Amino acid sequence: MKFLIVDDSAAMQTIVRRSLEKAGYQNNEFKVAGDGLQALEVIRDWEPDLVITDWHMPNMNGLELLKEVQSQMLDIKVGLVTAETNPKKVLEAREAGAIFVLHKPFDLVKFQKVILPIVQGSIEGEALLTDHDQTQDDTNYELKLPNIPSLRKILDGFTLKTVEVTKAERSNIDYKHLPYLMALFTDKQSDVIKALCILDIRAAVILGCAFDNAPDNTVTDAIKRKSLDKKLLDNNKRLLKMISALFYDPNTEQELDLKGVHMIPKPFDRLDKLSTSNTEKRLDFMVSVKGYGQGQIILMPVTE
Repeated sequence: MKFLIVDDSAAMQTIVRRSLEKAGYQNNEFKVAGDGLQALEVIRDWEPDLVITDWHMPNMNGLELLKEVQSQMLDIKVGLVTAETNPKKVLEAREAGAIFVLHKPFDLVKFQKVILPIVQGSIEGEALLTDHDQTQDDTNYELKLPNIPSLRKILDGFTLKTVEVTKAERSNIDYKHLPYLMALFTDKQSDVIKALCILDIRAAVILGCAFDNAPDNTVTDAIKRKSLDKKLLDNNKRLLKMISALFYDPNTEQELDLKGVHMIPKPFDRLDKLSTSNTEKRLDFMVSVKGYGQGQIILMPVTE
């Protein structure tokens, strides 16, 4: 990813960059700017994925930069890291399109809780599922979901730890274990979303750590922080890519493709509706590793 850090303090530029690097994003591209005018020049030429800007700066402040990005209809995400705490000002920034407002001073845990879901695609994931047009899928067959024996086989080959997989009772999604990791699967011909997989934060951390035999305290700390660093996220993406081959689409007589993996930091209506309407078509199970604990995973077709 490409990050643009905008702040008139070189020290704060360094703090934000190091916070991203500590979250696993040290091998990404970074540029800095000292004010909004410099940032606009970089944005036009470089097209960063995320702009992290201070509010109070000379020449053009962070709110003015945000409004200018919006007025020029630039497809750039902008968030504010600022000492500004006035509720009316913060509301103004959010209404202007800020995807987050993080207050200074901040620690690494708070930084990751706010920034990582944005970096890890929470906005895109919610939009893809919410905007999915079910009328595009005119099939009337039942998608074949993975079964527990096939999942065990995948996990045995994927992880250095022994992962136990057990069937769980179907129930409403338990949002106390947010954020969730959501994977969307599509058919190979039309790119229509056919299924999704939801891992609560416990399951995502357990599987990500089991991949390379991480120490128990690494799992405990990550679950407590309720965040996935880049390494854990990438490990889950590898696993979910393999799981996509376990779905079977009778229409195309092929497995599904993994379209994307997204962090979901809060509930949203479409996910709630799918989880309650598909209870009979879902596969609910628990994954556990000795010393790591257990977490919940749900597989379901995207039909209502």
